[in-house]
Amino acid sequence: MATKLAAVTAAAPIERSVVATGLAYPALIEAFERELGRWAPEAGTRLVERRASWSEVEREVDGLAGRHGLMIFLRVDQGALVSLAGTARRCSLYLVGNPVIAQRILAVDVRASLYVPFRVSIYEDGGPDGASIAYDRPSSFLAALGRPELTELGALLDHKMEDVVAAIGR
Repeated sequence: MATKLAAVTAAAPIERSVVATGLAYPALIEAFERELGRWAPEAGTRLVERRASWSEVEREVDGLAGRHGLMIFLRVDQGALVSLAGTARRCSLYLVGNPVIAQRILAVDVRASLYVPFRVSIYEDGGPDGASIAYDRPSSFLAALGRPELTELGALLDHKMEDVVAAIGR
């Protein structure tokens, strides 16, 4: 017997930040990656396998996070493949976040696992202002869950991304 599935659809306004940096695409990629740490999946696996204490996890994450407390979990070079269609495209999608902050968010509402880590796009559109960095503001998509307890954590992530963008602009 098949189980009847119930779908819930919700709409919420999402705020997007788009910053034309004046940098060439390769320079923006380099600057962005320099500002963030990198998640090491093997470190996470070791922590899980030995059932590390949360304080050990916090120390490990702190050591991996960049100076802004954020790290890259994944980079997808979308442009490489789609350029094979005949028009060169330069665009990359990143998953960015911090597992310690994510734990605090998911403790409030596990549905936020759809939103953390969050996406950052770096692309070149041929305009005169160089490559751009774009991201949906974490505070706005966390607000879509309707949990006021997430307001402060969303704002924290917003500020961290603002600091990353400001550092790139210096």
